[in-house]
Amino acid sequence: MDQVYRVLICEFHQESNTFNPLNCSIEQFEAIRYLEGEEFFCKCRSVACAVHGMIDAVEEAGGTPVPTIDLFAQSGGRVKDEVMELLLSRLQEYVEREEFDAVFTSLHGATSTESEDDACGVFMEKLRDMVGEEKVIAASFDLHANITERMLANVDVVCGYQSYPHVDFYETGYRAARLGMRKLERKKTFVASTLIPMMVPPVGYTSLLPPFKDVMDYGKALVEEGKLLDFTLFQVQPWLDIPEIKSCVIAIGEEEEAARAYAAELGRRLFENRESYWPELTTIDAVIDRAEMPEALKPVILVDSADSPNGGAVGDSIAVALRIYERGSKIRAGMFVKDPEVVAQAFAVGVGNEAEFSIGAKFTPGMPGPLSAVGRVRSLHDGMFYQEGPACRGVCNNIGKTAVVSIGNMDIMVCEEPASSGDPQLFRHFGIEPTFYDLVVVKANTSYRVPYSSFATEFYSTDTPGAGAANLQWFDWKHIPKDMYPFEKLDGYQVEAARVRRG
Repeated sequence: MDQVYRVLICEFHQESNTFNPLNCSIEQFEAIRYLEGEEFFCKCRSVACAVHGMIDAVEEAGGTPVPTIDLFAQSGGRVKDEVMELLLSRLQEYVEREEFDAVFTSLHGATSTESEDDACGVFMEKLRDMVGEEKVIAASFDLHANITERMLANVDVVCGYQSYPHVDFYETGYRAARLGMRKLERKKTFVASTLIPMMVPPVGYTSLLPPFKDVMDYGKALVEEGKLLDFTLFQVQPWLDIPEIKSCVIAIGEEEEAARAYAAELGRRLFENRESYWPELTTIDAVIDRAEMPEALKPVILVDSADSPNGGAVGDSIAVALRIYERGSKIRAGMFVKDPEVVAQAFAVGVGNEAEFSIGAKFTPGMPGPLSAVGRVRSLHDGMFYQEGPACRGVCNNIGKTAVVSIGNMDIMVCEEPASSGDPQLFRHFGIEPTFYDLVVVKANTSYRVPYSSFATEFYSTDTPGAGAANLQWFDWKHIPKDMYPFEKLDGYQVEAARVRRG
């Protein structure tokens, strides 16, 4: 009879932005997923997430998946140390209590805590210490993970999303677990990697369009032709002001030399296109000008990626509304902003009543604002909404108490804790139907592309301020490593030879 492998499954998923001054507490995880045991699996089986993919892959291979702890939060500032301590202490209890052969884990990979810049690397190192050298550890990551030497030294299988905007959460978990089971069966599986000193703003590229699509398609062709088992292009998110940060390419093959050769080739192609990953940024005024034109195809979408909560920014920018107000523009505009103070004020004022509001610019240093004006409270909400997708369709979000305040022709949705900012339901559920507006401010990098393209055609990446600014010169960098693109052009740089860091 074949051996039945038992696999512990856990999740620690949060994308950190070190320029966001608000640390992420356990409450932010509770708002999405802080679960243990069967409740963990029951919740994840109901959505197309990485853990769901892992469960299915283990069961299909004849193994037994064992739930442990799930901690999943919206992107934000550094994670509080107490969250990491909770994760490690609970996982230690499961390791000591359960009989198991492997641990499969879903991570973001670009996570920093109050005391650790490379939180996922520390987690992987401590997990390896818990389980020993012989147990298999497989991990799925976000495409924007900061893959470090510490991670590569302790993880047997590394897989990341192959889509941006991200839609392959389930598939990535499945890939990681399938390869993890392969390792358990002692089949030859070589994980080669090369690290690239490069960071670019996510709003400038997508797997839907060249040149990033071309590199991704090359990797997919290698897998389809049987030359590789798997690959990932990790294009690191750039809002981590830390000493160890790079992009990374992973190639997994049955033969070591092939894995190394293709990892190096994928890395070379990724790096050579570096100048093409930058967005063309438009000014706020230019987008307002366009929205004022009768011939513009409405709604005009002003992409404010700098204040994207999906990228770890706060969501407190009021810069666009401020310019509309200062100009006296008559366009009908919809947007959102994080401002718990104004939410509380709106609830006190009541629906249909007016008051002087001071909205936005409460948290992020250097933000213009606030916008001070008389507004009417249009509606009040509990903040619960379901995503329309396609990414994470049906996932429930809780953005806390929420109010819609109208100032002139602007409808501003004010909330306590914004989430899933690229999904139209963030507006639609609260009565801001994007198709009824001249201009909609979407605070996202790329996640908006698929859902908004079903009803909008004019998209403008805009040079806005915020903790997720595409203009990386906006920040006061203090810890970033030397010889890092784009701060150094790196003309003539040769991508390092790929290595199998864990044999």
